[in-house]
Amino acid sequence: MKVRWEEMLPHEFVEARDRFPVCYMAYGLAEPHGGYNAVGLDWLKAQGLVEAVAKAAGGIVAPPFAWHIQDVPEFHDDGKGNGWLADVGVRQSLCSSLPADLFYRSVFYQIRAMDARGFRGGVLVTGHYGGVELVLRKICEYYLRQTGSPLRLYAIADCECIDANLPHRGDHAGVCETSQLMALHPEMVDLSRQTVSAELGTGFAAGVNFTKGPIPSKEIGDKIVASQIRNLAGAAQRLLAEYRPRTDWKAPDFNQTEAIWQNFDRLTRKYWTPTYADLKRVWTYGQIPDWETLES
Repeated sequence: MKVRWEEMLPHEFVEARDRFPVCYMAYGLAEPHGGYNAVGLDWLKAQGLVEAVAKAAGGIVAPPFAWHIQDVPEFHDDGKGNGWLADVGVRQSLCSSLPADLFYRSVFYQIRAMDARGFRGGVLVTGHYGGVELVLRKICEYYLRQTGSPLRLYAIADCECIDANLPHRGDHAGVCETSQLMALHPEMVDLSRQTVSAELGTGFAAGVNFTKGPIPSKEIGDKIVASQIRNLAGAAQRLLAEYRPRTDWKAPDFNQTEAIWQNFDRLTRKYWTPTYADLKRVWTYGQIPDWETLES
């Protein structure tokens, strides 16, 4: 069964949308996750999850967007070996990262596309987390707040939809993420590569203690992924149950969407991403005040 937007013939798209009018958008980037995981782990797990949910519950998966922001600006590498990368001895970042404003602006237009193409619900899942999921939720709130759209939106980090009774609920290249990738794409994990070359930084992004354990496994990953699929499917169904149509509703055009985005940018930009120096002092990323405070 086709679930990917870009693979459908026009009549297939319309039929799939009308059967279950929810659009799924996966977010993540290529970023080293130890020497034993594919660098695209964050996006690969998010994309794998939403495709599985669409097959199980219905809906359409939006075209791929495997570009994201990194929480620490200096992580991108300034091309001169400065910043956090240099501190940990990394000579190559290998990240498919974008400036925060470009990423978040893209999210605005992706939401607008869901609205304009007749969907009633949108599920945004990011496999790269640590604060960015908070900004995604704020974007969803602002789009609906400013447009009055009947579209229902749900934004979440993939670790947030793992059953609470499971022992592994999010990490970086650790048992959780590595096991998830083993469940979704076993050919993209090689646990024999426990160390990273000096070129990448010997301690960079290695989240598994291979001496003390526990060791990632497909069995652990299967349990995690099954819970995520079930919980995301439930969220999609709730969005449709909450949907209330508006007569003759039309999504904003590009000019209107840009105006909304520019105002969101003006109100919230300073809360998006701290500098490396800020992170050394206190973690505040994504802690955006309420709308009353922002708009006062």
